[in-house]
Amino acid sequence: MAAFDELDWQRIDVWAIAECAGLASVFEQARPFYRDWLERNGYAIDSLDCRPGLCKAIPELGRMLRWEEQFGYSLKADSRNLDALRDGFEFEIPASGGRVLEILGADLAWQEDSRWMLGMLSIAQEQSRWQLALGRRFFTLLVLPEGSPLIGVEIEKTIVPFPFSGAVRALDEFAR
Repeated sequence: MAAFDELDWQRIDVWAIAECAGLASVFEQARPFYRDWLERNGYAIDSLDCRPGLCKAIPELGRMLRWEEQFGYSLKADSRNLDALRDGFEFEIPASGGRVLEILGADLAWQEDSRWMLGMLSIAQEQSRWQLALGRRFFTLLVLPEGSPLIGVEIEKTIVPFPFSGAVRALDEFAR
């Protein structure tokens, strides 16, 4: 099953998921337009406000992720374990439409703790790839002020992977 009926590069969802690895950004003044468009096109939107600081944003992210239900404890701001966040980073994707994690003040969170913020964005991109592989749509929308220093920051480098060996293992099993 395809996540999109067609690849219309003028759509923010196609652009974010297919071209930008599950990440898009808009300027603050354009936010109402894009929220309206996303809602009209079947997207559920979860807003994470980082403007008050990560001390408030991280526990809110934990509530969005149903952290306590998953693990039996709350996600705390002082525990910025990215491996744990990766384990619990999962959003329900509606059967029709998709889901967007909208982040307000991402540039402020990046200035407060760049390692954690870039790590969280990398995890969100990973989730977007996984959902795309299942034919579902998920992406992260950063709402930024004009001139944000976060624009153009590298999240992670992509490398040429080691050769896939699944087929070799299957051949080894067959030869036995």
